[in-house]
Amino acid sequence: MLVYSTVAGSGDRLGLIRRQLLVDVVLVLAAIGFGGFILIPTIGAHTRAGLITDVVLGVVACGSLAWRRRCPVTVAGLTIAASAVSASAAGASMVALLTAAIRVRPKVVAALTAAQLAATFCFPLLYPQAAGYSYRTQITMGGLMNLAVVGWGLMIRAQRGYLRAVLERAHDLEAGQALLAANIRDQERRRIAREMHDTLAHRLSLLSVHAGALAFRSDLSPEQTRSMATIVRQASHDALGDLHKVIGILRDGQAGEASALQPQVTLDDLTRLVQESRLSGTEVHLDQRVDQADLTMSPNVAATAYRIVQEGMTNARKHAPTSPVHITVKSHETGEIIVTVSTSLDPGPTAAADIPGTGTGLIGLRERVSLLGGSFRSGRAGDQFVVRARLPREI
Repeated sequence: MLVYSTVAGSGDRLGLIRRQLLVDVVLVLAAIGFGGFILIPTIGAHTRAGLITDVVLGVVACGSLAWRRRCPVTVAGLTIAASAVSASAAGASMVALLTAAIRVRPKVVAALTAAQLAATFCFPLLYPQAAGYSYRTQITMGGLMNLAVVGWGLMIRAQRGYLRAVLERAHDLEAGQALLAANIRDQERRRIAREMHDTLAHRLSLLSVHAGALAFRSDLSPEQTRSMATIVRQASHDALGDLHKVIGILRDGQAGEASALQPQVTLDDLTRLVQESRLSGTEVHLDQRVDQADLTMSPNVAATAYRIVQEGMTNARKHAPTSPVHITVKSHETGEIIVTVSTSLDPGPTAAADIPGTGTGLIGLRERVSLLGGSFRSGRAGDQFVVRARLPREI
């Protein structure tokens, strides 16, 4: 029996050759033994020349089994023809018929089986009453044995076909799992990049505003200077910490640890976020009217609402640093949370206006909101730039 493997290697190939050689030896010995078993009862009915011819045909038939895998139809035809007149070739014909049943098309197998049955009918005519068996008994026994051999070969063929199909399916599943794992890793890396953009853009914009104030304002008191320097240092440390964390995750390939990057923020953290922006000199108006039941909303919804406000204030510092920011977070009667961030389109000429951006923040927010089943809009509304999102309370 052949053993199939999805991994081809020199060790597997050597083992397969050894198994095939062992099977060949066993089958040739079986063919010789069966041929001798049939020949012995007919020795008395042979002439000297007839006996020599019978044995020579048997040897040729058994020798041809070495090519039974390479030329199954030819070997089967040769051995079947020899078995019609040679007792010692009977075993070889059965082995060749077995190989043909495993390897060739069903129509060819049927033709070879018919030829073997015809040879079974011919042989008892040459040696009647062999071993004391009548003609009918001989053809019945021979026919049943040959049909059994064909059935055995077809069973092995079906088993190998099933095993091959199972291995191919396993290979396809393995390839599908590898593709799925690659897609998951890609999605996780995108999520990490989006999270880092949201976090670092906010912190670095704060750092830029305070650093600009320290560089351009000469009217700051020592206390104000120390306060701004402390904010710059803390923002720098926090940004570096996040950067080291994500680099470590991406380098080690442990995407499962990326959940550590997800900040556990709620709507209660909006006050702290607004206070940080006010310390940088931005005028922020927060109108938060959320029902008590909405305070226990899904963590993903709360984090998304937080990110919308954070991105809105970051964009305001980049593009309209002198304009006030109006933030509204309120519960809606439909069970949704509505988040609105608006600012003027007339920024003042300050250093903060030169803060670079990637232009992907609003795209990332739209994707976040879409994944939650909400709606997101951003754009001009009169002389204001408005970001507005409707978030479901639960997902």
